[in-house]
Amino acid sequence: MKRLALVIDSMGMGGAETVTLTLAQEFIKQGHSVDLFVVDDIIKLDVDKEINLHILGFKKRNFAYKIYAAKLHQMIHETGYFDGVYVHLQKSARLMKNFKHPHLYFVIHSTLSQASLSGRHGLKLYLKKRFLHKIYNGLNLITVSKGIEEDILNTTGIKPKSIQTIYNPLNFEQVRNLAKEKIDLDFGEYIIHVGRLASSKRHDRLLRAFSASSTKYNLLLIGEGDMRTSIEKQIVELGLNDRVKLLGFNSNPYPYIKCAKLLVLSSDYEGLPTVLIEALVLGTNVVSTNCPSGPKEILSNGLEDNLVRLNDINDLALKMAGQSQKNLKPMVQNRSIQYFESEYIAKKYLFILKLK
Repeated sequence: MKRLALVIDSMGMGGAETVTLTLAQEFIKQGHSVDLFVVDDIIKLDVDKEINLHILGFKKRNFAYKIYAAKLHQMIHETGYFDGVYVHLQKSARLMKNFKHPHLYFVIHSTLSQASLSGRHGLKLYLKKRFLHKIYNGLNLITVSKGIEEDILNTTGIKPKSIQTIYNPLNFEQVRNLAKEKIDLDFGEYIIHVGRLASSKRHDRLLRAFSASSTKYNLLLIGEGDMRTSIEKQIVELGLNDRVKLLGFNSNPYPYIKCAKLLVLSSDYEGLPTVLIEALVLGTNVVSTNCPSGPKEILSNGLEDNLVRLNDINDLALKMAGQSQKNLKPMVQNRSIQYFESEYIAKKYLFILKLK
């Protein structure tokens, strides 16, 4: 049995948080002990009782990172020795970068050149790169897609001590069981998008393509975020009031994904878009922009035609109409999506503890 520590900014409703919780659950399922250290006092996900939960309660103030880094290090040391420590997200990385442990790994969940460097030029770009270098140089990094690994090495200038890709874990059985829940939705047959209502998800691109497409299906949007007002305005401007429905945040989107004719991802960038894998597990066809990074790593082995050129509205419109008519289930059953299954991924995280 291994004792494992997972450190993360919060337990909010984001993808990285869900992935971290899935990983913790799988470690426990395989007979290991897990302590979860949460930096901010934000717990919105249901953390299993078997997981030992510790909350740091980070608050902004002068010298906050130095003060809370010391507190967090002490908290972990007082909990006892861990065989492996996995740190998720940037705030946690800033607090943990100087923590001394032979098996300390920092997990990168997004394409840093897009999430942190995009839109910056000159001095601002230089300073942001310097900031990222100060955090991640000399550390053992785990990226959740090959695209992120390549981005770090070729674009950001970060020089890690080591770097490797381990995909996000997904509990296939749990997803399929949750998808059995009955839903009450009087909306006809539909195409679905699941994700935060954020600018990087490019709902504007999705709506324009949907408006231009010949699809007979409606469009269901699941998610919440600060772009909601802008999205609602665009729906009105395009005359799509009767064909597009915003469902808001839903803690269990799987029944809606399972019943959809197609799941669409229209993002400018991703880390590893787990929602594509979830759709494939449920036998729902998908279309995705070929954005950095992750979609082309998921949509392989015969699904390459489901990728769309990033800024091509017409291509997205055509693929939405065409792919929504196809039955994906036989193809999904023959794909190697087991490489994203949580049992396999957890074993990869444990295997790297043997490498030193």
